[in-house]
Amino acid sequence: MTFFKELKRRNVFKVSAAYLVGAWLIIQVVETVFPLFGFGNEPARIVVIVLGLGFILTLVISWVYELTPDGLKKETDIRRNQRFSRSSSNRLNFVIIGLLVMAVGFFAYDKFVLGPGRDAAATLNAVAHLAEVREMVGERQFAKAYALAIQLEPSFTDVSLSEELWQAVTHNVNLTSSPTGAHASIRAYNSEESDWEELGQTPLKETRVPQGFIRIRMELEGYQTLVVASWEGGEYRLEPVDSLPQDMLYVEGGNFKTLMPELGYPSIDLSDYLIDTNEVSNQQFMQFVDADGYSNAEYWEHPFMLDGRELSFEDAMGLFKDQTGRAGPGRWEFGTYADGKASHPVGGISWYEAAAFARFKGKHLPTLYHWYWAAFVDAQPFILSEFIVPASNFGGEGAVPVGTLDGISSSGTFDMAGNVREWVWNKVGEDRFLLGGGWNDPKYTFSESNAESPFNRSELNGFRLITVLDNTNLELARNPVPPKHRNFLVEQPVTDEIFEVYRRFYTYDATPLSAEVIEHENAEHWTRERIELDAAYGNERLTAFLYIPHGVEPPYETIVYFPGASALFRRESPAVDDSFLGFFLLRSGRAILFPMYRGTFERGTLLSSDYQDETNFYREHVIHWSKDIGRSLDYLETRSDITIDRLGYFGLSWGSAVAPIMIAIEPRIKAAVLVVGGLNFLATQPEVDPLNFLPRVKSPTRMVNLTADYFFPLETSAIPFYELLGAKPKDMVLMEGAGHYVPRNRIITETLDWFDRFPVRQP
Repeated sequence: MTFFKELKRRNVFKVSAAYLVGAWLIIQVVETVFPLFGFGNEPARIVVIVLGLGFILTLVISWVYELTPDGLKKETDIRRNQRFSRSSSNRLNFVIIGLLVMAVGFFAYDKFVLGPGRDAAATLNAVAHLAEVREMVGERQFAKAYALAIQLEPSFTDVSLSEELWQAVTHNVNLTSSPTGAHASIRAYNSEESDWEELGQTPLKETRVPQGFIRIRMELEGYQTLVVASWEGGEYRLEPVDSLPQDMLYVEGGNFKTLMPELGYPSIDLSDYLIDTNEVSNQQFMQFVDADGYSNAEYWEHPFMLDGRELSFEDAMGLFKDQTGRAGPGRWEFGTYADGKASHPVGGISWYEAAAFARFKGKHLPTLYHWYWAAFVDAQPFILSEFIVPASNFGGEGAVPVGTLDGISSSGTFDMAGNVREWVWNKVGEDRFLLGGGWNDPKYTFSESNAESPFNRSELNGFRLITVLDNTNLELARNPVPPKHRNFLVEQPVTDEIFEVYRRFYTYDATPLSAEVIEHENAEHWTRERIELDAAYGNERLTAFLYIPHGVEPPYETIVYFPGASALFRRESPAVDDSFLGFFLLRSGRAILFPMYRGTFERGTLLSSDYQDETNFYREHVIHWSKDIGRSLDYLETRSDITIDRLGYFGLSWGSAVAPIMIAIEPRIKAAVLVVGGLNFLATQPEVDPLNFLPRVKSPTRMVNLTADYFFPLETSAIPFYELLGAKPKDMVLMEGAGHYVPRNRIITETLDWFDRFPVRQP
């Protein structure tokens, strides 16, 4: 005890106290400053370790310095230094007090000065990250945006910003199952297997899920696990374990409408059915070969029709040989498949061989409707294509084992896109349909119809089967599906003399506009004026919105905006916010003229589709759309703040498809950008057929299209549109991709580049 009492009097304790205060001060600085520069926890942890080791070292050095070899300092030294010790002790006390004062001051500065600064910095950081997330969503990178949001959420201390973050990357859906009580999990479609997120037990109301297409998994004891792709959730039927044949899925019936423009969008009501989860594999087809299926005429129930004549069974079997002359698929050798290819889809199959295997298994080839419905249950093909195609086999290097890729459809089937094409029942002429595209096909073939001779044995040709649970309308569904495909490379526009007759349909009398601005609405970057004027037809009033950018001096260059087909299904005015696509035009300093075209928004009619047809009802709408633009431009000519000789046109999808009519009739439009447009395959009356107007478009025009667009296929729709376009100059920008969507940033780049070059000011 004497030792410790003596030790307490020594400088070692005073040095230790000073060191601890200084160390505490350093730690406070580290914890405050490091996060502001983006450092993580690791640098701060290292500083603490170094300070701890330094304390031990300082303690040992000061102790050794003060002690003699026998452990106690000599009394004479103590007396000799007593006066000095008192003075140094006083100085040490002042140092400690000073350090404490500095520490208190630093704490106050940290709390009341740096604290708010850090909060502001954190807010600015959160806003920047929110903008990054929104950009990802705008580029439809939903999986990446959702993953980033999960990573960022802990740093979003502002509740309102946190809510904005989740609103940007998620939407709410209802999920339920039959029976209820299933454990539901979800993940973004193009995410990793490890990203499954459990939501809870069904039913689930208004549940937050990632934007875009998602994968849904339902698990319930005693029932088969169900995994499907979906946009909006819904109710899912679960099947008891072992209640279905192996590797088959239950698909509920309904009105099966195929969105295949070239076939005229046929539809039919069909009952529930089962479909193979995967394409038929080599190993499965080997069962047919081993059972002497090629020599048993019982399985070959369809007449062998080739070039208008019927072949005998023996002659037909002579055509169905492998590469070594044995009975079997075209790519086999010695009557069997290659080593290591058991799980690959069988290829080199004719339609007749696929139908015979179906008979052998007691199943059926799907009709076009059954196949299409399983691929796109409650989903638009051009929406699902952009998700499923990148996850499927279109690599051009050969087939892969069935079910090994991640491209799942909305019914839970795999490989309906790519890998091998799949034969279905229906005829078109003497050919049979092959759907989904093969590994060496263009990506757009996933959602297009394709037909080949039933004897075609390309290595890309395979199939999957269905089991019909109810024969209602089955024979009707098996009927031939005649094509509605217009060959735009052969069709010719009408002559100039006939076109002048058509042009007269679009003229109108220059009656008073009776225009008035009835409302001003302000947003951050623009003011929107709601203008009402007399339409050029009937006794209707036309509404047009004029968006005027902030921070730009008039007169304004103005762009006429023609939206996509969604405008036909909405009955309220467009919102005054940054959500509509034309926002970037305003930020570039241009005004936007947005007429409420007849049949759209608050001017809705019984017109329910943008698909052109041959009715007078559709024809009158097209003519009225042109007159709506004309009257709106008449109004702009009355305003001194608009440069009428620098008018542009921006069309999106539907707005691009009808653009040839709108621009050819309206000479005041000096330049145009058309995003994902093309020629529609359906017939319509010639006076409203864009084909006849394309050569009469003279304003500089740029098209922005996808190489694998579902709605306006490149080779048969978009390219004929471009080649017939009479614009000078004209330009087509092609982007790799499937679906019917061009990333927002690319739209902005190509549009502003074109409008910066055109229109030129008129002399």
